[in-house]
Amino acid sequence: MALFEKHLTGFETLSDRALLALQGPLAEGALAKLLPDVTQMRFMDVCTLTWQGGELWLSRSGYTGEDGFEISLPMAMAEDFARALLAMDEVAPIGLGARDSLRMEAGLPLYGNDLSETISPVEAGLSWGISKSRRPDGVNAGGYLGQSVVEAHLSGAAPRKRIGLVPEGRAPMRGGVPLFLSETDTTQIGEITSGGFGPSLGHPIAMALAQSDTPSDVQIWGELRGKRHPMRQVDLPFFKTSYKR
Repeated sequence: MALFEKHLTGFETLSDRALLALQGPLAEGALAKLLPDVTQMRFMDVCTLTWQGGELWLSRSGYTGEDGFEISLPMAMAEDFARALLAMDEVAPIGLGARDSLRMEAGLPLYGNDLSETISPVEAGLSWGISKSRRPDGVNAGGYLGQSVVEAHLSGAAPRKRIGLVPEGRAPMRGGVPLFLSETDTTQIGEITSGGFGPSLGHPIAMALAQSDTPSDVQIWGELRGKRHPMRQVDLPFFKTSYKR
């Protein structure tokens, strides 16, 4: 909000709405019992619907890699709507810990971990989010915050890249674990930015920022509590997403 207020005008801050996320392969069927029109939505669609006289803003997105919806609604009716969903056998309450494991399995970066003011979109593997029109040869080139860094990284000067890793064994390696190219190498080549256990996969997973010249076929070693542990590099995502296209 501080950035919006510093650089933009003409927007309104809303403080009287709540946000609910309904995620998973049964999300459409459950939500359709309350809002039948959601069956017409596809991934990243947005619409406005009404429920018991209240205006709901829906997007078919979420950040879990699963099909699902985010529902913005008046704060005063949020509990009633949540309880209407929870009354269904296929719906259960769950927290941000599950959201985190799901988004990691889907290879989705999280701001503050895999993306920050010091990690560019290019380093984070999000170059696809920079539209062609804003690139150096685009019709609306430049004019955005961080332009000089982003354009340099797009041209091949990004010093780091986001990679997927699978640690050997059952012990997860979490953010901050330093990475090396061998069990004895003293030169650090990166660090884990997100890590944990992948429940859908049955083993630990991690994402990391590594030097951009790190070969994609070499074993990586993470140092945890003074001991080096091997990890293999894998393509992202770890688990196939299931959005409704």
